[in-house]
Amino acid sequence: MVKPAANLVDDFQLALIESYEDLNKYLAWAEKKPDIETTRQNMLRARDNFENKEEELRFIVQRIHDNKIVGCAGLLIRNMNIPYLEIGYWVRSSEAKKGYIGMAVHLLEEYAVKELKVKRLEIKMAESNKASIQVAERAGFKYEATIHSDRKLPIGKVDNTCVYYKLYS
Repeated sequence: MVKPAANLVDDFQLALIESYEDLNKYLAWAEKKPDIETTRQNMLRARDNFENKEEELRFIVQRIHDNKIVGCAGLLIRNMNIPYLEIGYWVRSSEAKKGYIGMAVHLLEEYAVKELKVKRLEIKMAESNKASIQVAERAGFKYEATIHSDRKLPIGKVDNTCVYYKLYS
């Protein structure tokens, strides 16, 4: 995983466009297909957020042997006074079910514990997103709650949110 950088914009855009139909099923930010300028601005904002430890610490997930972008994962800052963070992620459609996101979650957890001294980590997802639920469960996160009818998916359907968590001392 690498930090956001301007030189990744074109490859990141290709991953987003390839994965749009899958992302659009569950993620509010994927309501419309991003153009290259939107992707560029988003990448620069992610880089600045990372440097300033604001909003989200986003990482680009790359395959080791060829640096192909296979997804994105990040730590959304919920409350640094605790510290309490939420893990978010998506995988490139052609790279799904290959373990990349599971490894990214493991690395994010390790970073959050060692570098940020996190006390609580969460993963939230649409209840209909069974693949994301499996990622959380395989990573050892515990089911905490279902928040009913609180999420409008980009496809127009209202869904529930599942909350998984881990606590650290």
